Amino acid sequence: MSATLTLEAPFGTRLAAYLRERFPLIGHGILIVSYFSSNQFLAEVLTAPDRPVAYGLYSVLGAVALFCFFFHLRVFDEHKDYADDCRHHPHRVLQRGLVTLGDLRRLGIVAIVVGAVAALLAGWAAFVAWLIAFLFSLLMLREFFVGPWLKKRFLLYAISHMLLLPLLALMIFSFTTGQPPWQAPGWFWLYAFVGFFVSFNWEVSRKIRAPEQEIDGLDSYTKRFGVHGAAWVVLGIRVVDTALVMLVGWHLQLSPFFYLALILLFLVCLVGFVQYRLDTNPRTAKRMETYAGLYIIAFDLILAVELIRRQGLEIAGLEVF
Repeated sequence: MSATLTLEAPFGTRLAAYLRERFPLIGHGILIVSYFSSNQFLAEVLTAPDRPVAYGLYSVLGAVALFCFFFHLRVFDEHKDYADDCRHHPHRVLQRGLVTLGDLRRLGIVAIVVGAVAALLAGWAAFVAWLIAFLFSLLMLREFFVGPWLKKRFLLYAISHMLLLPLLALMIFSFTTGQPPWQAPGWFWLYAFVGFFVSFNWEVSRKIRAPEQEIDGLDSYTKRFGVHGAAWVVLGIRVVDTALVMLVGWHLQLSPFFYLALILLFLVCLVGFVQYRLDTNPRTAKRMETYAGLYIIAFDLILAVELIRRQGLEIAGLEVF
């Protein structure tokens, strides 16, 4: 549909095309619900183990702040990568001029302001946690002031950017508990870094290519580690993040169904790994990314559902489960 759009189309139509291409609202909505819920419920169980988990006003404010944060990260990335994307992806809505960097800059400013206001309404601790994550995102935008050096170190570049994920988890902790992020229990810190490994896995998976897909001047993990080496990196990271989630479950004494669900989820990802190893082509390469994306949402949902099952659930003070 976006291929037929022109500058004469209403701005809302062009923006919708951009969002479908670079920031799908439904996909990000599902991601935020699963990610926020698991971290919120874990924060509640670790700080008030005898109470049901609950959705309240702080949940709404936190989800709004998180959604706005992800959007301003997308805007930052578009500015940072614009020249490269014009060379390698000239067909995109932004690169065709249907939406401009100026448009995105204005929308990004709105997202930042809304996120900051949501954090302020949630209390000083939530605002401090939001501010820490925001300042880190500014460092990411400037590539930590060592851009040329960092870009030559592809793996280190990805790791430095994925370190934002624990900060976002700690932001959710502060929205939920009203406590500053440095007061989060050690087990919450451990789960915060599960988000780092899960996101890192997706980052590697989405830049795995079949040989015929490689583009001159565009880096990928298959270029760095080889066609099969990159797949083994993905599997290794998946073993680590699954083991860490299980360790958190062991601490919380969760039911066997929690572990069974995680094992089944791991096996689904393992199927994608085997398919890619046995038959390397664009379809199986894309499947590696798809399974990694599903894992990001599913493992959070598994923990959230298990904590609801065990603790019960309240919404705005009313017990619903």
